[in-house]
Amino acid sequence: MAQKNFKERINAGGELSEFELLLASYDNLSNPGLIRKGRIINIDDKFIYVNVGDKSDGIISIEEFISEDGQLNIEVTVGETIDVFVGQYDDRIGYLRLSKEKAQSLSILDDIEAVYNEGGTIKGTIVSKTKGGLIVDLNGVTAFLPGSQIDIKLTKDFDSYLGKTLDFVIINFNKRTCNIILSRRKIIEDDLKKIRENVITEVNEGDIIEGIVKNITDYGVFVDLGGMDGLIYITDVSWKRISHPSEVLNLGEKIKVKVIKYDKEKNRVSLGYKQLFPDPWENVTERHKAGDIVDGVIINITDYGAFVELNDDVEGLIHISEMAWDKKQSDPKLFVTKGEKIKAAIISIEPETRKMSLSMKQLTENPWDSIKNKYPVGTIVDTKVKNIFEFGVSVELEDNFDGFIKQSDISWTKRPKHPQEIYKKNDAVKAAVISIDDERQRIYLGIKQLTENPWKTVNERYSMGSKVEGKISNITEFGVFVCLEEGIEGLIHNSKIPENFIEENNIKIGSNIVSEVISIEPEDQKIGLSLVNVS
Repeated sequence: MAQKNFKERINAGGELSEFELLLASYDNLSNPGLIRKGRIINIDDKFIYVNVGDKSDGIISIEEFISEDGQLNIEVTVGETIDVFVGQYDDRIGYLRLSKEKAQSLSILDDIEAVYNEGGTIKGTIVSKTKGGLIVDLNGVTAFLPGSQIDIKLTKDFDSYLGKTLDFVIINFNKRTCNIILSRRKIIEDDLKKIRENVITEVNEGDIIEGIVKNITDYGVFVDLGGMDGLIYITDVSWKRISHPSEVLNLGEKIKVKVIKYDKEKNRVSLGYKQLFPDPWENVTERHKAGDIVDGVIINITDYGAFVELNDDVEGLIHISEMAWDKKQSDPKLFVTKGEKIKAAIISIEPETRKMSLSMKQLTENPWDSIKNKYPVGTIVDTKVKNIFEFGVSVELEDNFDGFIKQSDISWTKRPKHPQEIYKKNDAVKAAVISIDDERQRIYLGIKQLTENPWKTVNERYSMGSKVEGKISNITEFGVFVCLEEGIEGLIHNSKIPENFIEENNIKIGSNIVSEVISIEPEDQKIGLSLVNVS
C-alpha cells in the first residue's frame, strides 16, 4: 500500500522530498534518474563535466569535492570513469544535473539494506548526541541509536561513547525515509546468552574467586570461573578512567575477582576487579589538600576543561576558566594535549562526590596585578576607541586588555542618546583612570575628568535676580530651554512665561532672549529662569 501511494503521488505530481525523488528514479531504471557510469571530459573552477552516454553531457558542482575544512579535494581526472546520479536536464545551461554524492548515498543504502535483510552486524562511528540517544555514522549515512539500545545497563554517560567505532545490528530500516535504528544492546545480550548456556554452580556475593580472562569487549571482561562465566563491567575493572578494559587485563590472564552480585533467576554473575585494590579516594584528604601543587597527566579533554590523573590514580578537573588568566579563550585544546604531563594547584577536594578541582593559572602570575599597578587612579592615557556600546565605550590599554569609559563619564555637558553620536571605532581619545574594580578585574576611565566641571563654578558667573541673555535651544510642552554658554542651559518654565509672549515675540529655536535668574542648583546642573519681571 505504501509503495502504491508513493507511485500515485509521483504520477499526480504531488510534493515529494528530494530523497523520495532520488529513490523513485532509482527504482524505475527505465527513466532518467538512475545511477550511471560517466566519463569525465572537462574540469573547470565551477563544474566537472561528464559524458553519461547517448551523446548526453552533464555537470557536477565543484562544491561536492570540497572537504570539511574548506579545501578543494578533486581526486578525479579527465578521462576517468565515475558513478553519477542523473538528475533533470537544465535548459538554462544546456546540461544534465549530475551528482556523485547522491550516487554514493544510494550505493551505501543498498549495502545497509543487505545487512538488515541478512540480520548481520554493521560497524559505525558514534558522532554526536541527540534527544534520547546517539547519532551513528554508517559510512556517510546517519542512523539513530536509542539510549535504551546502547547497553544492557541503563546508560546516562553518552559522552563516553562519542568517537567510538562499534558493531551494531539494524532493528529498523526504512529506505524511503532513510530511517535507520540500531541496537548495540542486542549484540551484548546475544553474547551473554551464549555464556549462560554454561553450567552455573553456587556462588555467594562477596566471595573472592579465581578465574581466567575469556573475552574482552569494549563494555567489559568475561571471566571463566570454572563451571560458569562472570562479567566484569568496564566500570568495575579499574578505579581510574580507562577507555578499554584491555588497558588493564589481557586474554588468558589468571586473576582474582570479587562476586558483586549473583542473580539466580537471570543466571547473571557480576564481578569486580577493582574492588580487590584500595579505592584511591579513601583518605584522599590525608594525601592532598587545597593549595598543594601536584603532578599529573592529561587523560581526557572536553569542551569545558581537561581531566588529569594524579600519581595515585585520583582524577581531577581543570576547568577552562582555570587554564589561563585570559578569559577570552574558550578551547581547552589551546592549552593542553592528551597525554601531556602537567603541574597544577589543588583548588578544592570533595571526597563524597569524588571531585577534585585543579588550576594551572594559579601557578602563574596574574597579569591583572601588573596592569592595575601600571594604571593607578589618576593616570592619563592616550588611546583609541576599540568598541562602542549603549552604556559607553571600551578603549585599548594593553594587548588583550581593555579599559571602559561609561557614557556618564564622557562629557560634563553633552548628553547623547548613544555614544556613537560622539565617537566611532579607532577614534583617538585621551582619558584618565578614575577607578579600579579588583573583583571584576576592570579599569574605568573618564574623559570629562580631564576638564573642570563648568557647573562647579556656575555660582561665580550667575547670581539670583540677575538678568542674563541667551539663545533658545529647545521648546517643549513644559517650557523653553535657553543656552547661556557652552554646556550651561537654563529652563524658563511655562509658569514663568507671560501669556502669549512666545507668539507675540515670534520666539523660536535660535532666538536671543533676556531672562531673570530665579534659581541655581549646581549639584543637579539646573538654572531656573523667568520672563515675568523682564520688560
